[in-house]
Amino acid sequence: MILEAVLFVLLAQQPVLKLPSEVPASATEGPSNLDFETGEAGQVPHQWALMQLSRIAGYSTEWRKKGCRTGSGCAVIVAGPQVEKNSSGAVMQYFPAEPYEAKRMRLRAWVRLEDGRKGDRIKVAFTADGQDANATFTQKGRGVDSAEWTMAEVEGKVPWHAEIIHILVSVSGKGTAWIDDVTFEPVK
Repeated sequence: MILEAVLFVLLAQQPVLKLPSEVPASATEGPSNLDFETGEAGQVPHQWALMQLSRIAGYSTEWRKKGCRTGSGCAVIVAGPQVEKNSSGAVMQYFPAEPYEAKRMRLRAWVRLEDGRKGDRIKVAFTADGQDANATFTQKGRGVDSAEWTMAEVEGKVPWHAEIIHILVSVSGKGTAWIDDVTFEPVK
């Protein structure tokens, strides 16, 4: 739980916590590849990045074609053999906040936890950052610990003057997180 809080604080303070080769090709558009239909097997999914602290903790992420909920691709966050019990791994992408300012937004993702141990969880979150506007919205409750595909979601209002939105899916512990069919839409 503490490492998860550190991830969100660092994300808000320093959004580019990844290697240059993993910087999304274009952060000038809205969210993209949310259904993970684009990617190369074994590589980081297009438009997504593994956070640097996750890499340091021993996590990796890759695009896969088999085992997905729908379509032809999904993302997986894998805990390496040296990952400690209270560690977290997270994938994220960012995009301009202007089209979403002052709107109540909902981030959803279909997730499942493979080989999870007691206390392992998957959560979704998003931040809205800018010089005059900062907000973090984290999924309430314990998070998802099911081996079956389950919807994870969070809602929050993007403040006026927000500049960048980061969407994030994280796993705590040693289980493998499967992610598919992410949406980021206004709440009606």
